[in-house]
Amino acid sequence: MPLFDPAFWKNKLREPRWYEAVPPLLAVMEIESRRDRAAAAKLKEEIYSFVEQQLASGEVALGQTGKAWDAARAPIDTIVIHHTSLPPGLTPARLSAIELMRLYAPAYAKNYAGELVYSDHWREEKLVFWPYHWLIRTDGTAERLLLDQEVGWQAGDWAINCRSVAIAIDDDHEASVPAPAVLSAIAKLIREQYPQVSKERIFGHREINPKTSCPSDLFLSSFDHQGWKEKLLEMI
Repeated sequence: MPLFDPAFWKNKLREPRWYEAVPPLLAVMEIESRRDRAAAAKLKEEIYSFVEQQLASGEVALGQTGKAWDAARAPIDTIVIHHTSLPPGLTPARLSAIELMRLYAPAYAKNYAGELVYSDHWREEKLVFWPYHWLIRTDGTAERLLLDQEVGWQAGDWAINCRSVAIAIDDDHEASVPAPAVLSAIAKLIREQYPQVSKERIFGHREINPKTSCPSDLFLSSFDHQGWKEKLLEMI
């Protein structure tokens, strides 16, 4: 039996509680990632491409109304920096599909079983599941995703989610430092859009959630290198 069966999932995604089948699929993806990285990347591409197509065609059971997640939005006093850990060129549609499966489905399976998945974020009469407010492209372009009044599911801490803005680099920086143009773009965005946020309240995702290395193992300083967080703060 294949690791991912599109025929099964085409029918499953139409069911109101489809998300209960997602955690086992994510577990398979994690096992495959440890066994064979190339095969895991191929599997993820197959899954997320399929879910993206199903979302576009309206074939996923989602709520038309639901919890007013954005009602918890607090004044912005925190910035959280991320990287996508994917090759550059991530589209908003693909990001929505990824985070529907990676963030929203497990959360509903664990905490809101029986309810239809709902993000509280609409674009062109369709729900979107973006976790970030901004994507920084490799050329330094800052692309707006969520609005500032919208809560992004991104930090791994709900209280931080409610008071923060998420800025993600459209690239994989697990083992590399972002280019100067990218760091300059982040610094400019923070200076111009969020002057009320102090440098002490600018964090990497890993500083909020110790289970992740995002946005990089090189983000924080260590005994043998200056982290690029320090470079970013200097530029701000």
